[in-house]
Amino acid sequence: MSTKIDQTNGLPEKYVLAGSWLFLFLITIFAYFPGLSGPFVFDDLGNIDSLGDLGGVTDWPTFRAFVFGGDSGPTGRPLSLLTFLIDANNWPADPWPFKRTNLVIHLINGALLGVLIDRILGALEYDKKAARSITLASVACWMLHPFLVSTTLYVVQRMAQLSTLFVLAGLIGFLHGRSMLSKNATRAYLVMTFSIGVFTVLATLSKENGILLPLLAGVIEITVLQYQPTRHFSLNRRWQFVFITFPSLVIVGYLCQRAYTSNFFDVVAPRDFSLYERLLTQPRILLDYLQHWFVPKLYTTGVFQDHFIKSSGLLAPATTVLSILLHTAIIGFTMKFRRKWPLVALALLFFYSAHLLESTVLNLELYFEHRNYLAACFLFVPVVAFCHKNMRPKTFIVVVLGMLLLLSGFTRYSATIWQDYSSMVWASAKKAPTSARAQAEYARDLFNADRYEESLLVIDTAIAVIPAAKPHLLVNRLMMLCSLGILNETELERVSKILSSTTYDRRLTSIFEEFATGVINGKCPDVSLAALRSMFSQMLTVSENAHKKSARYAQIKYFIGYVELSDGDRAAAKISFDDSLQSTSNAAIAMNMAGLMASNGFFHEALYFSDKALTEIENNSQVAILATGPSESDVRDFQSIVRADIDRQQEADISGLTP
Repeated sequence: MSTKIDQTNGLPEKYVLAGSWLFLFLITIFAYFPGLSGPFVFDDLGNIDSLGDLGGVTDWPTFRAFVFGGDSGPTGRPLSLLTFLIDANNWPADPWPFKRTNLVIHLINGALLGVLIDRILGALEYDKKAARSITLASVACWMLHPFLVSTTLYVVQRMAQLSTLFVLAGLIGFLHGRSMLSKNATRAYLVMTFSIGVFTVLATLSKENGILLPLLAGVIEITVLQYQPTRHFSLNRRWQFVFITFPSLVIVGYLCQRAYTSNFFDVVAPRDFSLYERLLTQPRILLDYLQHWFVPKLYTTGVFQDHFIKSSGLLAPATTVLSILLHTAIIGFTMKFRRKWPLVALALLFFYSAHLLESTVLNLELYFEHRNYLAACFLFVPVVAFCHKNMRPKTFIVVVLGMLLLLSGFTRYSATIWQDYSSMVWASAKKAPTSARAQAEYARDLFNADRYEESLLVIDTAIAVIPAAKPHLLVNRLMMLCSLGILNETELERVSKILSSTTYDRRLTSIFEEFATGVINGKCPDVSLAALRSMFSQMLTVSENAHKKSARYAQIKYFIGYVELSDGDRAAAKISFDDSLQSTSNAAIAMNMAGLMASNGFFHEALYFSDKALTEIENNSQVAILATGPSESDVRDFQSIVRADIDRQQEADISGLTP
């Protein structure tokens, strides 16, 4: 048997192909490498720091508590949490291993995407050599695209990466089984059933949009396979209905049901937009995604995306209705011509289908780059295939290498920015002057570097530039003024009036707590505890905040109790803490209150709240597998210490009365 030789360099073609893929992986590693030394950011802390909640993941109970105790979505995303244990089992942890694993998953996804594209091109009867060239170039554009940097280097977005991994694996299995229909139908349906069923579950347990796998398989079916009967056997209609059509209809039905909820037109905190406004805004956002994909930027705003202006009506702004019409035309065009241009239809319908959950009516943030990690998988395929067909081989190679040089350079630059938090917030703040989060983080970063005047200038400018009232900016400014000792009650009252007109945003809890602690510790000599308590009390004049069964009410009541306790009014503090616990009973919160009481010398009240924690632990003993708060033994140990303090206090009192 002769070995096929590549005419260009005399090497066996398989070695050239393997070398090309190895080079792609190496250049991807090179492009991303600076970002591996970057820090944890934002949601990383809320999801990964629970590694240390029970003293580290060291045994089966702590393993169960961490892996099955997630709250990022309806499933808890246990598979994603499980993979974090590859990198650490306690907190604090070094972010480098987490980012390294994300990059490894990105490389694996690139390889899987290559297998999937090659199978699709094979199903369309592309020449093997042409298919390999198109596949390699398409995957290279995807792997090196700077729009995916935030997905790979933002540790918590491993959830999106893993979901994509299982979706790609499921689609590969589906196509493999599909190709076996003409030879062994029974085996083919077993393979397809396993691929769709098992990988949908695995993808969904990584992140909920993995449930779209059957729909995406349907997209491949109607664009690549269904209308080529001379090449492929038709699917059994019953099987197709059970594993593709019915799951897709369930998803569409669920989203339609969400559109008919009673609060569809209402702004529901913590968002500042309604589901109706979100639905109107997404067509504009999808166009922005496509623009970023086909016209790459040297750097994007990354994780700071709150500056995107919502659509409040079809003509507000006018681009809303234009975007809707454009997307409608694109989808209509691709459906009509999917037989003639299957790769174009596949790329576009896959893009829209992959955005179905996160870019419609669910009450999520308006804009995130990571939503394109799966959706953009095929967008470059028809472009590369067109270039390959209409260019001379050498011209095609030059064009592809030029594109990869550009993309890898942009990605390397973005990764360099991601290696340092200060450079991240600086770049994002410059890129998005109307992003309240970016401006607040940039101002805080300057403040922490003792650049106080610059910090206040940034945040004052942002408050003036950003049209709507932004509590994020206002509270950060209060905290800065307090730390500098120049905050007075007149300014606090002015801000309090603004805050009392908005719904409390629970994401600002840590900032409010930091500010309250600063006032309590005397950093603001011109601000009294009474004025601080008044600020929190005024927030309860907002109906959403005053709802006694809401987490917002519980948090505000906690702050009021915290201030009252610091002012020495233990009776009022006890009432406020009780009100907070009645809204959202939680053992960890009760123990926090108990600790505050004990640290202020109110030991009987400390026992009272620790007893509430014990009651909560006992009431939730049936779901202890998910518990991440204090254990019963922790509370008992705390009570023993408090009782000992009570005994010492009584002995001191008796000694003081003895002549």
